[in-house]
Amino acid sequence: MLDTLILCTLIISLVAFLLTLIPGKYDKYTAITGWIMLELSFLLMLLGLFEEGNIFYPILVIVGIPLVYITVKRLLVRDQHVLRLTYAAAICGIVYAPFAVFTQLGDWLISIVVFCIQKVFNIIGFPYIMADWNMFESVWLVPGQIYGYMDQIILGCTGITAIAILLGVIALTKTSLAQKIGLTLLVSVPIFIINIFRIVFVIMADFGQWFPWFEDELAHPTIPGYASFFWSHNVICEGAAFLLILVIAYLLFKFSPGLISNIRDILFIYRDDIRSMLGKGTRKNV
Repeated sequence: MLDTLILCTLIISLVAFLLTLIPGKYDKYTAITGWIMLELSFLLMLLGLFEEGNIFYPILVIVGIPLVYITVKRLLVRDQHVLRLTYAAAICGIVYAPFAVFTQLGDWLISIVVFCIQKVFNIIGFPYIMADWNMFESVWLVPGQIYGYMDQIILGCTGITAIAILLGVIALTKTSLAQKIGLTLLVSVPIFIINIFRIVFVIMADFGQWFPWFEDELAHPTIPGYASFFWSHNVICEGAAFLLILVIAYLLFKFSPGLISNIRDILFIYRDDIRSMLGKGTRKNV
């Protein structure tokens, strides 16, 4: 039931964002609908994120509440910077939604990632068993059990989310189509390749139980040896992914200097409105 509700809110959000791309007097209302439904879908995901032991995304979801409030307030007066941000969100949705909504397309992308992981394991000689088409199992057994450690590859493991977000950022750039294609390759290829090695690291760490720190405190009712997965996936790789996005963003700024001013103007809007909400005056921008 919850999964269906999340999917419905995401679809409504996507449709609203797409309608915002059509200029007109109602685009601010479709933009507002898109942002509210997107934040609602993330709030509905909170329980699942906490159960997974995820730290980074729940913080973003909670921080997103006042940011959506600011966004709605700005859209009501047709702030052009926030409208451009909404256009970027629409591009992000166009990239991500087909893989999330159409199961066969999402499974196709997952199968490519699984194939690449298998090739890396075969090259380095790391043993594994395929418990299912997208489920890796260790050859050594969980202590006291008749099965090995398992890691399932899902859509969130493909890197499509990060790629979609950064392609939305590229949409903010005032560049030619050829330059946008070049920036797209600059973003997509490194993220996909590095993501494969990220998953390889997580699986090897989980199967080998490399990080059994605070094992009792991080015990999971259905996932044996969860501590190693938690530290490798939710801490080490999440932190590395954040740094990677910063590096790619820096490269985007180098190739498209105008992007800096666009993002800076948007950040100043949210900074000043947050300061106003906290009862502090706005700063002059220099």
